[in-house]
Amino acid sequence: MPRLQRPPRARPGAPNWSSDGKDWPHREASTFWRVGSTVWHVQRRGTGPQVLMLHGTGAATHSWAPILDHFASRFDTISLDLPRHGFTQVRPGFRPSLPNMSAEVANLIREMALSPSMIVGHSAGAAIALHLTDQLETTPELLVSINGALEPFEGVMQFIAPIAAKAATLGGLAAWMVSRNSANVAGVRRLVTNIGSDPDLVDPLPYSVLLQKRAHIQGALQMMAQWDLRALMRAQANVRVPVLFLAGVEDQAVPRAVSERAAGRTQNGTYLEFEALGHLAHEEAPDRVAAAILDHWDRLQMQR
Repeated sequence: MPRLQRPPRARPGAPNWSSDGKDWPHREASTFWRVGSTVWHVQRRGTGPQVLMLHGTGAATHSWAPILDHFASRFDTISLDLPRHGFTQVRPGFRPSLPNMSAEVANLIREMALSPSMIVGHSAGAAIALHLTDQLETTPELLVSINGALEPFEGVMQFIAPIAAKAATLGGLAAWMVSRNSANVAGVRRLVTNIGSDPDLVDPLPYSVLLQKRAHIQGALQMMAQWDLRALMRAQANVRVPVLFLAGVEDQAVPRAVSERAAGRTQNGTYLEFEALGHLAHEEAPDRVAAAILDHWDRLQMQR
């Protein structure tokens, strides 16, 4: 059976579910699925139309914890840890490029027999959501991009990405150095501040757990190093699914102009920005972000 009866044993340097996951947000909703050589950590809550939620680089399912309560009363919400992130395990040598990540997510969707009506992606997760649309058997009714990383990096990321590319080639040593400098709560708060979000509104503990793990950090570094968005930019004009592009005005990682331009490249794109929110807008103000998404969803349903 693809669904496992118990979590797999953690590989060296990776988060361990029995210890690192003991206080994980919405732990009761967690399941583990084996699809090919990948073992997925998946959380599922609620009933109704299916919503697939894809986190950004360096995060995991916890990133959606603040917003899930706004969706679970109306939707069947499915969130997951992307390959080489959190508690999801992949084969050694897996390259976390955009096509490879999208293909892995598509395989999981098929194995779980999912038919998402909506896909919500944050940052790099938004790029995966857009890339997924032509790989699914059923077309979603809405895609949502939250501070989507949809162009070659600007802002803070234009400096981080080249460093990540070099660090990724150094393997475990680079991951250990990054985690050593940012794994405590104070380090997480600095990272959150640097990307324009309010550290008092973002729970630092799950990030602190992940940033202590070399495998998670190395996966995030390698993902950034291999993230090529030029083909996705060209393909956006062919996306016919309605796309809601949300952006935090204070985002210092992915400037809001990226989302605004992406909305212009897409056939049925809508752009909306949030004052006083940064890169982790959905964690800072889950009520505001959820209200915008649900309002847009309801408008589309009325038009059908």
